[in-house]
Amino acid sequence: MLGIADNAHISHTGPQTPMGTYLRNFWMPVARSAAVAPGADPVRAKALDVPMVIYRLDDGSLGCLDEQCPHRRASLALGYNSGSSLTCIYHGWEFGSGGRCVAVPTEPERRRDRFREILPVNSHPVREAAGMIWVYLGDGDEPPFPAMDFMGLDDDHCRAVVGVTRCGWVQCLEGLVDTAHLGQLHKTQFPGQDKVAYEAAPSIIVRDRPYGMQIYADRPRPNGGHYYRVTEYVAPFWCFVPQNDERAAFGIVPIDDTHTMQWVVWYDKNDPLDAAKPLGRHAAPLTRRPDDFTAEMRGKQRWGQDRDTLGRDHFSGLDNLFFEDLAVQESQGAIMDRENEHLGSSDVGIVRLRKILRDAATSAAADAPTIFNRPGDHDLKPVRGSSFESDDDLAAILSTAENGA
Repeated sequence: MLGIADNAHISHTGPQTPMGTYLRNFWMPVARSAAVAPGADPVRAKALDVPMVIYRLDDGSLGCLDEQCPHRRASLALGYNSGSSLTCIYHGWEFGSGGRCVAVPTEPERRRDRFREILPVNSHPVREAAGMIWVYLGDGDEPPFPAMDFMGLDDDHCRAVVGVTRCGWVQCLEGLVDTAHLGQLHKTQFPGQDKVAYEAAPSIIVRDRPYGMQIYADRPRPNGGHYYRVTEYVAPFWCFVPQNDERAAFGIVPIDDTHTMQWVVWYDKNDPLDAAKPLGRHAAPLTRRPDDFTAEMRGKQRWGQDRDTLGRDHFSGLDNLFFEDLAVQESQGAIMDRENEHLGSSDVGIVRLRKILRDAATSAAADAPTIFNRPGDHDLKPVRGSSFESDDDLAAILSTAENGA
């Protein structure tokens, strides 16, 4: 369980909150690159309770601004993208590449240049990678950009989609580090269910890492040996779950306290992505609505659950591996009541995750000289989920991992 104050401490992410202060130290994806076309309408985005607009000029350069114009606070989502600037329709103020103010026609001509120079414009650093547009919402110099396993892959080998979940961000993260539910919630759909089904109550060991943690799940095989799954958590936003050649990374980015972007990055470093492969059968359908794949669940009773198949032909009655996760996460409430939960032995990863977040937020709020997993401090390229079978017990596996770390 987690008390009310501690729950709020890790769940609230707006400006001036401890968690919001911590998360502003990192780059975060807020829109798909393909959704922001040259000379097209500005795209609304929101993260950490900051409404923004993102636009692309004809030369391909990007700008990211707070949604409200710095003049009279009209929405720049109403603005006109001429291809060379974004123009606020209220008074014609224009913003160019990077959000720089380039024209203030309502000022006398003799004052325009000086006025533009001193005008405080809330623009944000913006970059592109892996089919996503990333922003930095912190103060001061930009931190190093995260170099993860999927960065640098082309569109044939990497695809990113996003869904908007109507709940707090922490319960979405908790769903990713909770490996025990694979044999229950996903028992009809999980590609490796034959191996997970060995044991409904795996032994869970958490191994602290300088960038976050590893969660080892040990499922004994009926005829001896073990099936191991290792999930990697890279603080604060990313989880890597075990797959084969095709892999999945998940980015959990708070929109506000009760809405979350869930990024699914499906990638294969060796071969072009294939919708017929095990992961592809679940990830590819999300590309039907890549800017909010959860839209297919909206307006349906019980998130579209088919009660006729429930518990028989289909355990959950939900028709996609990812929709199963989203439905149960939203069903936990806008912000989960962690004071009245009852954790068990399979929840040690969740307990550790909460401690990581609580400690990091506390340090950030106290303006500590360093933060947990300071950007650029660690090589993230080798970090990925893994699964394997072995005759060795978990103690031997961990000892080998420590010696090779």
